Amino acid sequence: MGKDFHDRSPAAREIFERAAAVSEPGFLDRIFHSDQDALNQTQLAQPALLVVQIAIATHLKARGLRPSVCAGHSLGEIPALVAADACELEDALRFTRARARLMSENVPQGGMAAVLGLTPEAIVSLLPDGVQIANYNGPDQTIITGRADALAAAIAALDAAGAKRVIPLKVSGPFHSQYMQPAADEMRRVLADVPFRAPQTPFISSVTAMEESNPARIRQLLAEQLVRPVLWTDVMRRIGPADAVEVGPGNVLRGLARRMDGAPRVRGAGTWDQAEALVAQAAQDGEASNA
Repeated sequence: MGKDFHDRSPAAREIFERAAAVSEPGFLDRIFHSDQDALNQTQLAQPALLVVQIAIATHLKARGLRPSVCAGHSLGEIPALVAADACELEDALRFTRARARLMSENVPQGGMAAVLGLTPEAIVSLLPDGVQIANYNGPDQTIITGRADALAAAIAALDAAGAKRVIPLKVSGPFHSQYMQPAADEMRRVLADVPFRAPQTPFISSVTAMEESNPARIRQLLAEQLVRPVLWTDVMRRIGPADAVEVGPGNVLRGLARRMDGAPRVRGAGTWDQAEALVAQAAQDGEASNA
């Protein structure tokens, strides 16, 4: 993950090297060469995704593609804030590691599941105690989260109510739920010492689906994010049908946008070839507009 950018982009390589300088030995090797099971573990997944996404965003900036607005889904808010020049890589990596640790400690056994084919309102009406909405990902996809026993009951109820599919997710805990409150409280203390500044590029929070610029408010929302749902449907509506780039591995956000009217037109930049295609397209568009 990310090795193609490390090997071919000086701008991205500098980000990886800065991350390695403040990490345990072997950090980059674990990102580049771990198998999927290892990368799914929260304490590696979160810092790995952070660094790779910042490296790709930095490469795109060096190639002339600079964002006009930044937003991120859950963890993605942190690299979005770095891309918006609201905080430094090293500080973001430090509190992301704390976030990953806190989200792995002292939480009940639980998980998350994607629900397709029912409205959020219908889903809420069927959820038992111990399960709540984690992500509003579009009109046709909602993520639920909760304790393992309650989550199993919720999945059965949603299946019986006519959901098209209910898909358990490969995550290690009930994220974005009330069970993350101890982690959120501790995260608030961690963030109190992190230097933030007002974003230099507009930043939309997935906690409020509003543009946020006050550093103290951003700190507060980053802690609250652990227990509050991701309002991605509203974020997509706020951005509107603009050209957008999903920075990082995978195509989850592209898939969500394709299934919603009025959402951003998302292209991927998870690989070197995808990023170079974006650069080439931007150059072609620039030539056409100057013709």
